Amino acid sequence: MGVTEWFVENAQWISPVTSIGTMLIWIFYAQLLYSSYARQTRARILINRAVGEEGLDSPCLVCNMSSESVYVYFVMVRVETSDAEFFVPATDCGHVSAERDQTDLKSRTHQGPLESGCCMQLCSFKDTLDRAARLAGAPIKDGRPTEPEVELTAMEYHVICIYGSDKRPFGAIRRFETKRDDNDYYRLVATTTDTEKRSSLRYQKQISQWLQDHG
Repeated sequence: MGVTEWFVENAQWISPVTSIGTMLIWIFYAQLLYSSYARQTRARILINRAVGEEGLDSPCLVCNMSSESVYVYFVMVRVETSDAEFFVPATDCGHVSAERDQTDLKSRTHQGPLESGCCMQLCSFKDTLDRAARLAGAPIKDGRPTEPEVELTAMEYHVICIYGSDKRPFGAIRRFETKRDDNDYYRLVATTTDTEKRSSLRYQKQISQWLQDHG
C-alpha cells in the first residue's frame, strides 16, 4: 500500500487530528502574545538606595521601570524599633522652606507623574526617619534612637501609584532592615532583591484608610 492510499483510507481520523493540532498551535502562540502584552503593560516600580556606601545618609530612589508613565500618589513609611512600629506619611519634603517658589513642586513634594525610565529622588533615609519620628513622637534623632534600650530594626517604604488608565492605585513596597557596622552606625540591607507590587482588595482598603488619615 502506497502512502497516498494510506492517507485516503485513514482520512476520517487524520483530518480531526490535524485540526486539533492546528488549534493547539494557535492557542500556544496566542498565549505567547498575551504573555508578552501583559509584561509590557504591567506596572513595575523599583525602590532602592541611591548610594550604597552612605548608610542612612543615602537618598531613596523610586524608579519607574514600566513601559508607560505612573503617577506617584503619596508615600508612606513604616518604621520599626524594638519598642514599637508606626506608619507615617513621607510625601512632603519637610526640610524645604515654604517660602520657596510655589511652582517648584518637585522640591516640595514627592508626588506627581513619573515618566518611563525615570527616577524620583526622595529624602535620605535619615531625614525621612527623623521626620517620621517627630510625627510619631518616637525617641529617634539624627537617625539613631535616643534611648539606649531602643533599637532601630527596619524601614519599609510604601509608594502608592496609579498606572496609565487604571483607576485602582497599587503599592510598590520594599523593606530595609538595619545592621550596625564596626563604628556602631546603622546601615540598611534590603530584605528582597526586588520591589513588591501589592494591589489586593485588603491593600486597597489600607490605601483608603491612609487617605482618610493623612490625605
